[in-house]
This record gives sequence, structure tokens and C-alpha cells, in this order.
Amino acid sequence: MCLFHVLQRLAGRMELHVHPVHINHRMRPEDAERDQAYAEKIAVQAGRPCRSFIVDCRKMAEKLGQTCEEAGRKARYDAFVQVAGEIRGNVIIAVAQNANDQAETILHRVIRGTGTDGLAGIAYRRYERGFPVIRPLLDVTREEIEVYCREQNLHPVLDHTNAQPIYTRNRIRLEILPMLETINENIVESLNRLGRIATADRAYLWEETERRFAGMRVDGDDADAGMAENPQAAGPSGPDCQQVVLDRQLLAEQPESLRRRIVLRAFQEIGLKSDVTEERLRAADEIIAKKQAPKTVEFPRGYRLTVARGKAIFMKPSQKTIPSALK
Repeated sequence: MCLFHVLQRLAGRMELHVHPVHINHRMRPEDAERDQAYAEKIAVQAGRPCRSFIVDCRKMAEKLGQTCEEAGRKARYDAFVQVAGEIRGNVIIAVAQNANDQAETILHRVIRGTGTDGLAGIAYRRYERGFPVIRPLLDVTREEIEVYCREQNLHPVLDHTNAQPIYTRNRIRLEILPMLETINENIVESLNRLGRIATADRAYLWEETERRFAGMRVDGDDADAGMAENPQAAGPSGPDCQQVVLDRQLLAEQPESLRRRIVLRAFQEIGLKSDVTEERLRAADEIIAKKQAPKTVEFPRGYRLTVARGKAIFMKPSQKTIPSALK
């Protein structure tokens, strides 16, 4: 409600066209229908008819093997991207996470054992399936949003499940953060500050990763003198890339933080973008450090890293044979 109201006020000055979207997750019988009707009513009153989507997120979660929260997020972005794709011109998806959401996210990641990149929390801007997603309220606290709603005579409909410790995030919001506030009354701002610092550090480290990654690639004939045995393998980069080959010695010489990011960067290029554990990265470190070869480490979904003959080769599941240069 706050974000919609703010965007409406800015629309004339910034030549914005606001397209409200509502998703009924069917998680709360009757209340979900009430929320949908209310969102549609407010949108019509503002002269901006609302696109509503009804998705049974429980069934969706069962089908996809996800939690209801994960399915709900997928349902939301499926809807956002669908509407964005139907609109002509420059389209930006705006969502309403706030400073308290940021603090909860960072704390949740710490509890789950995140790496330093995870401390960056929620990004102000990112891309979802080709469309930019922005979070204009990310520096605004929930208390400030509630004050704004009162001052502007807005009346948000509240989800009663937000007041129940039935999800991990709810427990963080209702139990853990209040307890931490007895130690540091500014815990939300402290966690947000940590996120901003981690964001800056992450940006620098990935920029340096990209530079060093480019400098240690082994392309063309040097990558695999025997690629004729695997004609389906494409070139060293691009959407059809089957493998990435790096100089093992140069990779081994990198500081651990950059070396692991380079490993992740190589896998990202051939399609593995998530679920790489610290255990797998440790195993990769071990074979990269050794000159004896060949050695292989299996990664999620059939991806693998093989080290041999001075090369570290990152392979997709579709590449069934080890290139002859690594035999």
C-alpha cells in the first residue's frame, strides 16, 4: 500500500505508468479472497486496474518439492514477469521489501551458515528473467512505513499469520530480533549497515574475480587438442558452452577467497548457478593444489571439475567424455 501510494504520487512528475499486480496464494481461506478484493478495489479507485493471479501455492510446493514460501515467491515472480512481458516500453518491477526485511534476511542467512556474499542481503536492484527489479523502500523501516500510512490515511489489510511464529522468518521477526534489541536497540540499522558493507566488498571481489578469471582461461587449440572426439562441445563461452578450461597453476596461486569465486564463476558460465556447498569448494581446492592428475570432483546436477596436465576443466553433465588433452 505504501509503495503503491508513493509510486502514484511520483507518476505525474516522472512520467510513470503504474501497473499493480496482486497474487492470491490461496494459503489463507477467505482472508486471501478478502485481500484480493481489497487490492483490486484500491487499484480501481486509483485509476489503475489490478491484474490478479490465483495460485494454489501448497499444491505448487508439493509438485516442485519446495517450501510454501519458495513456491509463493516463484508464483509472484511468474506473475510479475508475465505482466512485464505484456507491457510495451521500459518496464521495471518494483517490490516493497523494507529495512526490517533486510535485517531479517541477513540474520536468517547467518543462522543458516551463509558465506560472506550472503551478508549483503537483499539487493536494491537486480534482474529477474531479463527485467530489472527495484526495491525503493529498502532503506525505510517498517515503523516509518506505518507512520506514512497513518499520515496518508491508508488502511493496509494485515495478514494475521505475520503475527504467528509458524515460519522461520516469522520467528526471527517476532522472537529473535526483539531479543537482540535488548542488547542493541539499533539492531535493525546495525544489520543493514553490515549488509551495505558486505555489498561493497562483494562488488569489489567479484570485479577482481572477473579480471583474474579472464587472465587464466585456456582457449582454442590449447584447451583441448583432442576436441574432435567431442564435437558437441562448443567454444569457450556463450550459452551453449560445454566446458571452461583454466590454467591450473594460475588458479592454484590465487588467494582462497578469489580462487573459490573463480571456481563458482567458471561453473556459472556453463549453467551451474546455485547449490555449490563449501564442502565441494574445499574438495576443488584440494585437487587444484595437486600436480598429480587426473583428479575429478563431482558437483551438483552432474557438473564436475577435472584437473590434469596443467589444466582445470569445468564440465557440463552433457559432456560425457574427458577431453583427450586431460587423459
